[in-house]
Amino acid sequence: MREVFEVNSRQLLMKTEAAIRGLEARDGSPAVAAVHSIIDRSREVFNDMVRPRGLYETLAITDFDQIYRGRGDNDGDTPLEHVVDEAVSLALFAVTLGDQISKRISALFDDGELAEGYILDQVASFAADELASIAGRRFNADSARQDTAVLPYSPGYCGWHVSGQQALFAHLRPDEIGISLNDSCLMHPTKSVSGVLVLAPVEAHEFSPSFPCCATCTTLDCQERAASLRNT
Repeated sequence: MREVFEVNSRQLLMKTEAAIRGLEARDGSPAVAAVHSIIDRSREVFNDMVRPRGLYETLAITDFDQIYRGRGDNDGDTPLEHVVDEAVSLALFAVTLGDQISKRISALFDDGELAEGYILDQVASFAADELASIAGRRFNADSARQDTAVLPYSPGYCGWHVSGQQALFAHLRPDEIGISLNDSCLMHPTKSVSGVLVLAPVEAHEFSPSFPCCATCTTLDCQERAASLRNT
């Protein structure tokens, strides 16, 4: 099954509101008013310039290994391999905010508007990640399973080498929604996310950050993502 979908930009922005509030200056800071004003302008620019789109396509679990191995650049042992071992079903996915927002961010930095550029970049990044989560929720709804959860996993993270984008793109063909891949395996537009949606028991997504790739990870977001599944 293959599904292409679009999301209303304002609704997407509302979904990221908690993360955006984290950009606010602390009470008592002399920058409170200025930062608040920049965030408000960033919201307006976002609503005017993004076209959130995505697609996902179900994939037989037995077919994923070849895509995952790619050019053979992955770490020797990765969390995703263990999660997929317990998967109920999989889907490749790609989502994008479109190119206009990325051009606007670049223009702000080029013009020396560093605070404006930084905040708009953060807002767009929050939204792109949320769009990947929306793809996962849609895929989960299609499964009609109540004892499972979906999380997205992307090349470039958790030991899955970024060169894995090549095999992923060859199979998924996300040019349908305007996403392409350059020779360095970076996506265009830049505010895009791709990877695999893994539908598995909640506990399958909970793993100890003791893999080789974890030693160089600066965020360990995997732990927060797994915890969010339990909270949900």
